[in-house]
Amino acid sequence: MSQLVHIVAWAVVMTGTLVLLSICVWLSVVALRVVLTWAGWWPAFLAFYAQRRRAGRRAGVRR
Repeated sequence: MSQLVHIVAWAVVMTGTLVLLSICVWLSVVALRVVLTWAGWWPAFLAFYAQRRRAGRRAGVRR
């Protein structure tokens, strides 16, 4: 029984950690978009990202 409690507690902690991490990543992306939009750089950033993706597809995986 004690082992089961530890396993359940570990699963709850790990799930909470993943949820908090995903919330932090989402907030970072939202904050980046807000700042880039406010600065007027959002369209340029999207164009740069799209260009990099196209170049990466053409050349294959270089990483």
